[in-house]
This record gives sequence, structure tokens and C-alpha cells, in this order.
Amino acid sequence: MILSKNIILITAGDPASISTEITIKAIKTKKINENINVIVVTDPNLIEECKYLSESNIKINQIKDKINFTDYEKNCINVIPIQLTKKVKWGKPNQKNFSFVKFSIITAIDTYINSIASAIVTNPINKYTMHKSGFNFEGHTDFLASLSVQKKDPVMMLVTNGLRTVPLTIHVPLKKVYKLITKELIQTKIKIAVKDLKTFFNIKEPRIIVTGLNPHAGESGDFGDEEIEVIKPAIDELKKINNINIIGPISADTAFSLDKRKQYDLAVCMYHDQALIPIKTLNFYNGVNVTLGLDFIRTSPDHGTGFDIAGKNIANPESLISAINLAYEMSINKKYA
Repeated sequence: MILSKNIILITAGDPASISTEITIKAIKTKKINENINVIVVTDPNLIEECKYLSESNIKINQIKDKINFTDYEKNCINVIPIQLTKKVKWGKPNQKNFSFVKFSIITAIDTYINSIASAIVTNPINKYTMHKSGFNFEGHTDFLASLSVQKKDPVMMLVTNGLRTVPLTIHVPLKKVYKLITKELIQTKIKIAVKDLKTFFNIKEPRIIVTGLNPHAGESGDFGDEEIEVIKPAIDELKKINNINIIGPISADTAFSLDKRKQYDLAVCMYHDQALIPIKTLNFYNGVNVTLGLDFIRTSPDHGTGFDIAGKNIANPESLISAINLAYEMSINKKYA
């Protein structure tokens, strides 16, 4: 079967997690854009085991042509086969299987680079297991950036209906955040975000707001001076030198009201929860994690591994479905950018 370039590659995620279950459910649903052809990089035996749990009889087709995918079959779970290290117990992560997790990601990126594939969607991984196995990256995003040909700075962006946010700092304790917020960090990430909003989201003149770090954006220095000393000077330079449509710093507690959200295309936030709480509050099941600044399109469901419900056939695939559809939309926009 000859395919158009609408192949979306999906990684395995942690094999003990809900990743396989939500992948099967997503492929079976009618909610994925009909133009998308999904291929999963995983162990076919893992799919078989999860099919049994979910009482699914959908056929598995193993892909051998990893360039043009001429052996792709419709109405199947198409798989680029890789092998698990250890047998899986649902909900019980095993650090010995992290080599499988890692190889799924590497295989997906290698396949993307050398094939007609359009984008990559990554299933959730467990950071504790990752670090216990000796993996020295902060998380998924940093590892993906290391595999990017141009080794660009990655930018994590969260997307849901009517809202996009970027956290400047991610998985760090709050007590360290203020030391990490620099003019260079703010400007670098905003420049990347603006460029990719134009390329992948068809926004010709992105409107950016930047939240403050402190309550009330510092209240003119009464509650902290990071806004005066660091954040505002960075914003002023982006306006003057880079001609970016940007305002801030504004108080984070007013940044996400319905009226305010209509005034911008992206909210740049100082830390993890400042960016993720509004996304998950607005639409918990449909949030998508997008990595900007890479050589390839990467999206991911905006939730974790769900070990507590793994193997119970109750996991919700909506965020993965949204991630697949958004990856496709980004690939189409890129063609016409």
C-alpha cells in the first residue's frame, strides 16, 4: 500500500503503564483524523497482551519497510517491532525495561529521519525509573533534544482548547526557580516559541504574554524584584530588538480568565505548575504536550504513566488522541509555512 506522507509514529512509553492500552483505544476510535496513518514502535507481544485485557480483536501488522511503509495495512495496529527486556507486570515499573523504552524513542526518531513519516507522538515514561536506570536526562524533552540533529534548545508548550502555555522552568523545586529565571532564558525560549507558532500553528503575528514570578507580579518590588530586574528588561528588548508582540510581566492570578485568554496566543510562565494548572483545569483529558525547537514534530499526551490504573481497562485515551491529531495539524501547517 502506497501512503501519502501522513504517518504518525507513536513510541511505546513505559510498558507497565497505561500507554499500550490508550494506544489501542486511540487507534480503534473514530476520533483520529481519517487522513492519519498511525505506526507504533513497540513489542507486538505487549500489544497482544493488552488486546486480551481490553477484549479487542484488532489485527496486528508488523512493518518491515521503514522508509515508505508500503506494507502498512488499514484497520490494523501497525507496529515497528522491538523486543521487551523483561516480562511486564501492569502497574509495576521495572528499571530493566528502560532500555526498551529508550530504544522505542531512538527507533522512532531514526525512522522519522530516514522515512516519509510526518511526526512523532511519545507515550508517557516514568522519570523515577528513568533516573534509577542511570539515564542522565531531566526528562523526555531533554533526551529528545539530544537526538535532534541540530541539538537545539527544547521548549515545552502545553496546548488545550483556547490556551497555550510555556513553562520557563520545568522539573525543578520551587526554591530554585528564581535563580534559574534569567534574561537569556526568557528571550531564548520566547524566540523559539514565536518562530514555531508561525511555522506549525499558522499564527502570523503571535501575541505573547509573560507572567510574573511573584504574587501580583512583584507589586512594584514590594513582593520581589525579579520582575523589575530580570523579566521586564527581557521583555522590553524582545519588543524593541526582535519586534515581538509581547506584554508583561502580568500577575499570574489574572492571566487565565476567559477575557484575558482572548488577548494572546501564548502565555509564557515562570514555572511548571503556573503553566500546567490552567491547562489541566480547562480540559484535563485533552491537554497536549508539544516540544518546540526540535528538528522534528513531537507531541505527547499531557498526563503520566497511570500505574495505579494500568491493566484495568479504564484509562482514557483522549489526550493521546488529541496529541495525534495535533501532530498531524502541525505537519500540515509546516508544509505551507
